[in-house]
Amino acid sequence: MPVEIDLTGKVAVITGAGRGIGRSIAITLARAGAKVVLNSRTASQLEETAREVRSIGGQALCFPADVTQREKVEKLMHTAVTKFGGLHILVNNAATMAPKPLLEQTEQEWDRVMDVNLKSVFLCTQAAGRYMVQQKYGKIINMASTGGEIASPMNASYHASKAGVILFTKSVAVEWIRHNINVNAVGPGFVDTGLVDQFIQKGSRETSLKSIPIKRFAEPEEIANIVLFLASDLASYMVGEHVIIDGGLTIP
Repeated sequence: MPVEIDLTGKVAVITGAGRGIGRSIAITLARAGAKVVLNSRTASQLEETAREVRSIGGQALCFPADVTQREKVEKLMHTAVTKFGGLHILVNNAATMAPKPLLEQTEQEWDRVMDVNLKSVFLCTQAAGRYMVQQKYGKIINMASTGGEIASPMNASYHASKAGVILFTKSVAVEWIRHNINVNAVGPGFVDTGLVDQFIQKGSRETSLKSIPIKRFAEPEEIANIVLFLASDLASYMVGEHVIIDGGLTIP
């Protein structure tokens, strides 16, 4: 018999929920019954995601904020608890990149990538964890990347930040599993989103496709389905995993 994932009664906070993978995650979790708290820096994009969630009968709350700032992160988590009555699932999906030769990258660009991709994961996990530890339950899913395990030129800050997410995930996972909090990461390869478009230079899409055995990029919904599984109790025995979903890209 097919297994249906039911997240009714659960509240999920999703960062980077304004578009792409984050929007798909929000819609997918809402379709499974979760109330979703949507975060990104762009309010108009969040409202569009919220409209899509509500169009399928879901409940959504928008909280535009910069999750590299502790005060705003703590308010985000507090809002989830006070407005929706709890905090059970956290998806750290906010991300950016600044692809360029290392000798041309500025300190400000490096810091921004690290702040968005890694510091925000720390801040959100810590703030959400205070509630989850108290209630002895939680699911935290961090968006890592195949770029945290394999390297390419001219993107050192992104690779370093995502490698950090993977090891951060593993460390917190073994620390918090005693509180019944599962912490795992998802590692997409190439996905049809705006962030990937930043990285792939014009004319090189075909070259990238040649390196993928399945010969296509992932759809955001395919990543969201993995997040849905990790957000459910079906994944209760998964602790500190980095689940690669890349169409075979990283197979030697």
